[in-house]
Amino acid sequence: MANSKHLCKNCETTYNEAFAFCPHCGQKRNDALTLKVLFYNTISNYFSFDARFFKSFLPLLLKPGYLAEQFIVGKRLLFLHPAQMYLFIAIIFFSLNSF
Repeated sequence: MANSKHLCKNCETTYNEAFAFCPHCGQKRNDALTLKVLFYNTISNYFSFDARFFKSFLPLLLKPGYLAEQFIVGKRLLFLHPAQMYLFIAIIFFSLNSF
């Protein structure tokens, strides 16, 4: 019985169809883009501030459509989630604005 291969949308490597996650980058194979997934990822990752913020913030200022395009294509682990980015920037803005 031959194992079929799956192409990861994030890192574009092929791996066995039986795996639920990409062995190279760790992205879930069936990463459905639903409101529940967006909400869960935003809440669970809200306090994790890492290099993805800077990888997302600079392209957002210089090439705004690039982030949306990459997110829709499936390259979601490289950049900060859009809802998380919005909440983070909104909290910073209103905190600074209150002073």
